[in-house]
Amino acid sequence: EPRITFVVVQKRHNTRFFPVNPEEGDPLGNIVPGTVVDTQVCHPYEYDFYLNSHAGIKGTNKPTHYHVLLDENGFTPDTLQLLTYRFCYVFARATRSVSIVPAAY
Repeated sequence: EPRITFVVVQKRHNTRFFPVNPEEGDPLGNIVPGTVVDTQVCHPYEYDFYLNSHAGIKGTNKPTHYHVLLDENGFTPDTLQLLTYRFCYVFARATRSVSIVPAAY
C-alpha cells in the first residue's frame, strides 16, 4: 500500500528573516537560498519549518512556511527539508529555484 506525506504550504504570513552578519547574506541583505529555520520561531510541538528556497530579485524575501500534517514515509526533518528545497528547482517554466514546491502551484 502506498504511503503518503501531506504538507501544507503557506505564503500568507508576515515572517521575514535576515542574516545576523550582512556579509553572510546576498547583496540585497536577504538570507541565502536554502536557509531553513525549524527552531525558535516554529511551533514547539507541531512539525513545521520555514524554507527560503529562492534568491530575491528585488526587496525582501518571504520564506515559505511548511506544516507537515502526516508523514507515513517517516522522513527525518533534515531529509524532508532537503527534498522540499530540491523540488523547488524542478519547476518547468523557471531556470532558477522558485519560492514554493511546484506541486503546490
